[in-house]
Amino acid sequence: MKKIFFKIFGGFVLLILILSVLFLTFSFSMIRSHYQKTTAQELEILGREMSHEILAYLEKGENAELDAFLKRLGKDIHARVTVVDSQGHVVADSEKNPRTMENHRYRPEVYQALEGRVGQSLRFSYTVEEQMLYVGLPLTNEGKIIAVLRLSLFLKDIEALLLRIRTTIFRSVLFTAGLALIAALLFSLHLTGPVKRLQTASRQVAAGDFETRVRIRNRDEFRELGESFNRMTEQISRLFADLSAKNEELMNILASIHEGLVVLDKEGKIVLANAAFQKLFFEVLVEGKYIWEILRTSQIQELISRVRTEKNSLRQECRFKDKPFLCTISYLRQQDGIVLTMNDLTTHH
Repeated sequence: MKKIFFKIFGGFVLLILILSVLFLTFSFSMIRSHYQKTTAQELEILGREMSHEILAYLEKGENAELDAFLKRLGKDIHARVTVVDSQGHVVADSEKNPRTMENHRYRPEVYQALEGRVGQSLRFSYTVEEQMLYVGLPLTNEGKIIAVLRLSLFLKDIEALLLRIRTTIFRSVLFTAGLALIAALLFSLHLTGPVKRLQTASRQVAAGDFETRVRIRNRDEFRELGESFNRMTEQISRLFADLSAKNEELMNILASIHEGLVVLDKEGKIVLANAAFQKLFFEVLVEGKYIWEILRTSQIQELISRVRTEKNSLRQECRFKDKPFLCTISYLRQQDGIVLTMNDLTTHH
């Protein structure tokens, strides 16, 4: 019974664990992707708001003033701001000295912005040695792209927020999985309870207690199974009572027969003997013994072998213990057995 319970409950546990892992993996991945996308959109909006002021510095050629402006602005908006000209040279940067920075023309977000699109990239920055999210916006003057405004955000800030979100999700999933496991345990017990009661009742019936009944409160197939089991035990009880009555009647009939009567199975073992036959052997219990152990006479043994071979009936006078007996031997086809009756002829003289 425990094997069934652990199979059912174990299956639920495995399913809950798989679903929990999948939910944690995909939900966090979706949240991460959504948050990065939202952050990129916010950077884009922020860049468009400051683009007019940056264009004003570029049109006047005030690169030093622009660099100072970006360094002040970067501290206020907590993001890195970089301006790159159309040739890829860094004009101003909120974090580093633009003169020491390498050409940025082929950085993905800058390259895309120089083609007139909003560039976006997520990669490791060797300049500041941090993982960063980049957004590049084209700066145009009279329909011509003259520079690129790039805004970037350290991913460690995003990761810190995502870590808090991940912890919250993990706790929620852990709590939900715990409730699901409790529900699975209760459901497994509810499911295996009727089976256990049926198993116990079956063992009692097998032990001979035909009055055993099983009570199942479930309003489902288990209740129908329990009712069928109860009807079966009732039928078995009636059949057993009828069989006992018929067996008692048979024994009474056998006891009333004055001739000795014995029934042999296909191996020649005595399976039934009446009182008259038993009297021939005094206190030796004949049932369960082979006929050749009891009737040590070759004449009767030969007759039994002949009847078994020819599968018919024979009647012949035989001698046993120096007394004449009229022996009638019949073949039982269904059981492949033998019925032997021995009528003591001395009692008729």
